Parts: sequence; structure tokens; C-alpha cells
Amino acid sequence: MQPGVSRPQPKSRGVLTIGIGAALLSATGQPVPKLLNQLTGMGMPDLAARLTLHAIPVLLILGAVVVGQIAGRGRSKNVRWALYGLLGAVAGFFTAFCLDLLVGVPALIVALNGPLAEPATIEIALWALGGITIASGLMVAAIAAFGPPAAYAMNLEPDICEDALDIRKPERKAYGLSSIGLITLGVASIALSIARQSAPDAVLGPCVVAMVTGAISVFINVVLWNRLDELQRRQVVDAFSVSAVFMTLGVFAWAIGQTLGLLPPLDAAGCFVAISFVQLVVTTFVSAAAAGDVRAKRRTA
Repeated sequence: MQPGVSRPQPKSRGVLTIGIGAALLSATGQPVPKLLNQLTGMGMPDLAARLTLHAIPVLLILGAVVVGQIAGRGRSKNVRWALYGLLGAVAGFFTAFCLDLLVGVPALIVALNGPLAEPATIEIALWALGGITIASGLMVAAIAAFGPPAAYAMNLEPDICEDALDIRKPERKAYGLSSIGLITLGVASIALSIARQSAPDAVLGPCVVAMVTGAISVFINVVLWNRLDELQRRQVVDAFSVSAVFMTLGVFAWAIGQTLGLLPPLDAAGCFVAISFVQLVVTTFVSAAAAGDVRAKRRTA
């Protein structure tokens, strides 16, 4: 390359990659029978109702990305990623209302554990949490396996910083561990939902799966913590501190509503889902802020 000639910046492919991933995810699912019956009961042909329920999750996921980009335009990177996290959580939650994802999995669960009851709101939220964390884990695993090409393919930022996406071999090992921690957290969340939907004599199996995979996720996080430098540990502490503040205020407000008879008693699984979603959003926010600081230092160095 000639001196003074700038190297062309790789283009962001995040929207395209997420759209393809959403379409593939939708293809693995089948419409939720209750919602499908409601649409056909309104006079919609069966095929049209099925196609609609398959299309809605793809549109929701892409819409979350596009709205996040529009709403975050001109804002700092950490605000944009917080918007992505929040909108993604909403899209994932409503996706679980439309489709039973991974169509072979429910049949396998029924074969191994018996029939499942219709999921309530908290069970749907657990499935959504599991799906989001497993999908995130697979994306992180792709970065661990392929490095910068995968990072560029999933990047959503218009101003790509090559240094930030120059993921070297030691960092890829950390990404690999992170992917295991995320995937096991997702499996634990789904197993907990299955346990709550199972017959009383069939809850032990999924509870054991939830405990084992949850323990693996915690162990992976401990290993990662020991590998973090001082700056990275501060990011984690900041994220969990902010999450604790939000959850403390939320639980306090819920306690007042419960005392007034306006809200039902707190469900431990509901608290777990709320804490996990808050941590996902806040951790994204804090990590993006820290990444912005690192890039600024690299540019001025």
C-alpha cells in the first residue's frame, strides 16, 4: 500500500447477518397452536396464518436493530448498544409468543420428560431468556472460532474501529469461554421453564439439568474473572452494581404494590428472569462505554 493512502474500511454486515440468522431461527420453529387458532378463527387461511407467525419474529428482530440504529443515531456507542439490548430483549420475548422454536426440541422433551403444560408469562420469559443467551453464545462462539471476519460480519456500528475488531488468539480463547457460559445459562433457563411446565412427578430431571448447567455457567464466569485485568474487572463490578440498584428499586416498588393488593407475590423465577435481562442490558451498556474509552485512548496514543 502506498504511503498516505488509507486502507478502505470493511463494511458493516450486522443487519444482513442478523436478518439471515433470524430467518434461520424462524425456520426451525412452528406456530404456537393457541395463537394460530386465534388467527384462523378470525378468518385467516391456515397457510397465511402460519406464514404470518413465521414472519413476525424476523420482522421484530430486524425492526429492533433498525429502530436501535435510528434511535441511537448521534448518540454515544454505549447508549446505542443499550438500546440494542433492550429492543432485542423485547423482540425475543414476543418471538416466544409466536413460535415454538427448534421444533424437534419440544417433541424430544415430551419423549424424555412427559407432556408439558401451557407456558405462562414467566415460562415464556424463561424460554426467551434461554433463546437470547444461547443465540448470543453462538455468535460469541463464531467470533472465537473465526476471529475478525466473524466480528465484522456481526458488527452493527457505522464507524468500525479496526483495533476493536482485531481479535487475537488469546482473546479468542476468552470469547470461547464466554460462549460456553452464555449457552449453559440459556440451557439452565430453558430447563427451569421445562421443570415448571412438567407434571409433579417429572420435575426432578429438568431441575438437575438446570442446576448442572447453571453451575457450569458460574464456574466459567469464575474462570473468566480470574483472567480479567483490572479494567475489565471494574467493568463487571460496575455492571452488576448498576443492575443491583435497578433490581432493588424494582423489588421495592413491587413490594409496595403487593402490600396494596395491586400485584401478586413475587415469583423467584420471575426475579431471576428480571435480574438476568437487566444484567444483559446493563453489561452491554457498560462494556460499550469501556470499549469506547479504549478506542479513544488508542487513537490518541
